Amino acid sequence: AAIFVRGRSLRGFEPGVAIVGARNCTELGREMALGIGRGLGRSGVCVVSGAARGIDAASHEGALEVGGDTVAVLGCGIDRSYPPGSRSLIARIERSGSLVSEYAPGVPAEPFRFPARNRIIAALGRALVVVEGAAGSGSLISADHALEIGRDVYAVPGAVNNPLAEVPLALIRDGAGLVRDATDLLISLHLSEIGAPPGATRMAEATAAEQAALEHVTGPVLPERVAREMGVSLPEAISLLIGLEMKGVVRSIGGRFERRLLGA
Repeated sequence: AAIFVRGRSLRGFEPGVAIVGARNCTELGREMALGIGRGLGRSGVCVVSGAARGIDAASHEGALEVGGDTVAVLGCGIDRSYPPGSRSLIARIERSGSLVSEYAPGVPAEPFRFPARNRIIAALGRALVVVEGAAGSGSLISADHALEIGRDVYAVPGAVNNPLAEVPLALIRDGAGLVRDATDLLISLHLSEIGAPPGATRMAEATAAEQAALEHVTGPVLPERVAREMGVSLPEAISLLIGLEMKGVVRSIGGRFERRLLGA
């Protein structure tokens, strides 16, 4: 048995937290993984994941953006960069972090190797966080591995009608810790707290009217509803919402506005 490493030595990457989730994640899930990766990176906590698209990639990106440590566990030979869409990300991780594989050079990526590598992802972290995952997904396999070796498991809750929230909600129901952001996670792990997220500064720059408009964005809402609840004209409500969108506080999807995560 052997572990192959490219990049920096694994010594010094302590503490570490593993983050896993859906490849075909939602935009909100991606923002959550990105925000948690940033928060952990700022606090000196290494982010461990699998370099796949979706939640994995977002968590690595978050750590890299703030100069934090990150480790990617590959499901192929250590000399290969898979998936192809993650080659640029994998190269960045190799330069400042570490790539890890149990597979020798030349071993191709095959479907069965990815669930197997999840046990290494779980083992390299003192805790594992599941951001999104559908029933029967690799996220649940990772959580099972983490529990088997005595790691703490945390999950990010989602809407009950979202199929990608099925694994996190099931884990929470069965006793996993609930986390909403990096601060929740750091407090639960008794690690140092992060500073104010970037979004807090953006929100402080919002006008009083924009902050009042945000109070009415309780979910994906139409500008007409915001205008009606605030007692203002539709053009005024649209102007306020666009101002919030330019500050990165809300986003527009299909004509409806919804909040963005402040730390993302």
